[in-house]
Amino acid sequence: MKNGIIVSFNSGFVTVVDESDGKEILCSLRGRFKITGTKPLVGDRVEYIVEGDRGRVESILPRHNVLERPKVSNVDQAVAVFSISTPMVPLSIVDRTVANISKTLAEILIVLNKIDITDRSKVEEFKKIYEVYKVFLVSAHLGTGIEDLRKNLEKKISVFAGPSGVGKSSIINSLLSANLKTGNISKTNFGKHTTTAVSLLKIEGGGFVLDTPGFTTVEFDDLKPEEVQKLFPEIFNASHKCLFDDCVHDLEPGCHVKEMVENGTIPKSRYENYLSILREVREKEGKFEKKR
Repeated sequence: MKNGIIVSFNSGFVTVVDESDGKEILCSLRGRFKITGTKPLVGDRVEYIVEGDRGRVESILPRHNVLERPKVSNVDQAVAVFSISTPMVPLSIVDRTVANISKTLAEILIVLNKIDITDRSKVEEFKKIYEVYKVFLVSAHLGTGIEDLRKNLEKKISVFAGPSGVGKSSIINSLLSANLKTGNISKTNFGKHTTTAVSLLKIEGGGFVLDTPGFTTVEFDDLKPEEVQKLFPEIFNASHKCLFDDCVHDLEPGCHVKEMVENGTIPKSRYENYLSILREVREKEGKFEKKR
């Protein structure tokens, strides 16, 4: 029995990458999966056996999470890519995107791309605002910062997210294993080497990446007001010193978070964008209560 990861589906078969040697093998699925209604997913860690030049998946190991769009399991982290030059992504969009990802994944890497055409002072300011996260300063065009980013993707399944035009495809293409580099990554399936829209792509040094549209629609309908702060780590960490345990850092007295904003420890833009989401959640909650 061998262990592997499902990276794609192809006409009733799955492609599995062996976890010990990194080799790919086309595998069939045991008939009992269909009988029991078990549906394997890209990202599933499986046990399989080799039969000639193919394999057969015998069992699916427990998943630690499942993303819904696209349907993929066992994601370790998200890589949120932005640009503040061409295009210029407003910090409000950065914060809403990162907060939206935080509802699903705890580990988030932030990549600022196109630093070769961005004013250095603006790059440093961006890095300081988001220092609570791991921030990578990258130029996909020049290759700057790619190796540093790659090291943080090794042995993990990472999903890429971010607005269109910021260079996600270029970054991913520069990370891919040599036999997957296509130079023509499409928006839906990353080019000719894949057989389905949902495929994990192996990167140099180990690890897998996937571009996902699942975080492009930013909605906070499923949150309660007191939960919004959990999407902003620096605000949530500071909340434990507030006078009131249920403080949401808006109008309450004795708010330690507001003190930290005033002295510059918490960036003002982060706090203002937190308040924007908080008020949005409150408004939606109020409408829901009226309907009831």
